[in-house]
Amino acid sequence: MEEKPLHVIVVGAGLAGLAIAHGLRKHSISCQLVDRETTPRDRNWGITLSWALPLLEGLLPPDLVARLQDCQPDTSLPVASAGEQGVLIRDGATGAIKIRVLYPDGVRRMQIQKTKRILSSGLNLQHGKKLLDLTYDTLDQATAHFADGTSETGNVVVGADGGSSQVRRCLLGEEAAAQEVLPYAFMNFPFTLPADKARWLDSVMNPSVDVAPHPKSMYMGLFLLDKPDLERPTTWVFYVLVTWPIASEEDEVNSENRLERLRAHMEGWADPYKSVVEWLADDITIGADQLRIWHPKKWDNQDGRATLAGDAAHSMTFHRGQGGNLAIKDADEFVKRMVDVKEGRLSLKDAMDEYDKGVVARGEEVEISRLQAAAFHDYENFDNSPVFKMGIKPAGS
Repeated sequence: MEEKPLHVIVVGAGLAGLAIAHGLRKHSISCQLVDRETTPRDRNWGITLSWALPLLEGLLPPDLVARLQDCQPDTSLPVASAGEQGVLIRDGATGAIKIRVLYPDGVRRMQIQKTKRILSSGLNLQHGKKLLDLTYDTLDQATAHFADGTSETGNVVVGADGGSSQVRRCLLGEEAAAQEVLPYAFMNFPFTLPADKARWLDSVMNPSVDVAPHPKSMYMGLFLLDKPDLERPTTWVFYVLVTWPIASEEDEVNSENRLERLRAHMEGWADPYKSVVEWLADDITIGADQLRIWHPKKWDNQDGRATLAGDAAHSMTFHRGQGGNLAIKDADEFVKRMVDVKEGRLSLKDAMDEYDKGVVARGEEVEISRLQAAAFHDYENFDNSPVFKMGIKPAGS
C-alpha cells in the first residue's frame, strides 16, 4: 500500500485539538493547529479524565505523558489515589454521602489553562486565527479563511473549536448549529479563602469532584482549581458550580446581583457548601453564564474534507463528567482514521464517514448528561439518575 501525503487543519487548541495534533504528529501526518485566542482566556475550569485517560496517554509523546501531573490543579495528587476517592456526591441538606463513584483505574483532574500551556509544546500552533469560512476546491482540498486575511489549505479541516464552534456553523448553518440553552440559572466562578478556611475546605472536600443535589431543586459542586504553592493556602484557588431552575426575571436576564441571589438560595444547605458561600468576599466577581448543549446531527463532511470533534461535535453539561473523556475519544478515533488514509486502507471519504458515524453515536451522551442535570434538580428521584446506574463509565460500556 502506498502512503498518501496528508495535511490536516485543526481549528481550536483546546483539549480535543491538542490531542489530535499530537496524535497526528506521532504518526508523521502534517498538521496545522490554529486557535482564535491571541492571549489566554481569563476563564479556567477543571476536566475529569477517567476512562479516556489511557487514550490521551497513547496520543501524546512520552515527554508530555510525564508532564500530565503538572496539568493537575493539585500536582501532588496521585492518579491512583484520586481514583480510589472517586467522585463524591453528597446530600446537600445533610452533608451525608449519597454515593461515591469509584474508578479503580485512576482519575486525573486536569486544569484547562495548565493543560493548554503544557500540551501545546512541540506543536505547530498559530494564535489569533478567527475562522470566518470554509471553501472547497476540485482538488479534494478544503481551505480555512481567517479574519486576519490569511488562509490555510489542507485535505481535512477538523473543528475542535468548542461549544460555539464556527466550523459547525460552516457545516450546518446558523440555525442547525445553534446550541440549546437549558432553563437553569448557572453560576461558575473561582474564589480564594484565608489560610485557615482554605486548609479546612481542602481537608473536607473530595480532591476531584464534590457535588450535591438539594431538596430546594439545586445543584452545587466544589472543586479545586489550583494549588500554586502547596505551603501557602492563601494561594489555593477553588471554584463553585451551582445551578437551579430559572424561577425569576433576575435568573432569566442574568442580573448582576449574583452573589446576593446565590446567598438567598443557601438556606438549609449543609457544609462544606453553606460555609463556603458565607465566606465568599462580598466583592467577588461572578460573571453571567448559561448552560448550553448541542445534540449532534449528521452533517455534510464535504467528501471527507471537514468534520467536528469534542464540544464542537457534542456539547453537554458537566453533570456526569463525560465531555472531556469524549473529546479524547474523538481525538483518538480521528487520528486512527487518518492513519488508515495515510496507509491506504481507506479513502478519505470512507474514513471520515466512519469517524462521523462514531461521533454522532457518542453524542447520545448529550441527552444522558441532560437527564443527569435534570436529576440533580429532582431531589426525590435522584437515586434513579444515570450516575447511579452508570457511574462515570461511557454509555454503552
